[in-house]
Amino acid sequence: MNKNLVIKVLGALLIIAGCNWYVDSQKLQDAQSQIRTEQTAKSKASAQIEDLSATNDDLTDQNKELKDSQTHIKDGQQIKNDKFTIDYEDDGDGDYTLTVYPSKKGERLIAQQGDGAQGLEIVNVPKTDKRTTSAN
Repeated sequence: MNKNLVIKVLGALLIIAGCNWYVDSQKLQDAQSQIRTEQTAKSKASAQIEDLSATNDDLTDQNKELKDSQTHIKDGQQIKNDKFTIDYEDDGDGDYTLTVYPSKKGERLIAQQGDGAQGLEIVNVPKTDKRTTSAN
C-alpha cells in the first residue's frame, strides 16, 4: 500500500507539473505575440517618421527654392492662385502698379486701409457690405 501511495503522489505531482508547464508556455506565447505586435507597430512608426522627415526635407528645399526664385517681382509678372490674381507692372523711376483682382468672375474683393495699417488689406466679403471701398 505504501508503494501505491507513492505512485499516486508522483502521478498527482506529474499532472500538476504538466499543467504548470502548459500555463507557462501559453503565457510565453502571449508575451512573444505581444512583443511581435509592438515591434511591428514600432517599425511602422519608424517608417512613417522617415517618410515625414523626407517630406519635410522636400518642403524645406521647395520653400528655399521658392524664396530664392521670388525675392524680386519682375515687370509684367502675374501671381495667381484660386482666390486672386496679382499683376505687377514696373512704370520705371521707382513707380509701379500692383493690380489685385479675384480669380473667379462672380466674386469681388473689398479693399480697406485703416489707421496704423502697414498696407492694403483685401477681404472677400458679401456684396451687401457697404463699409469699405470696393474694387471690382
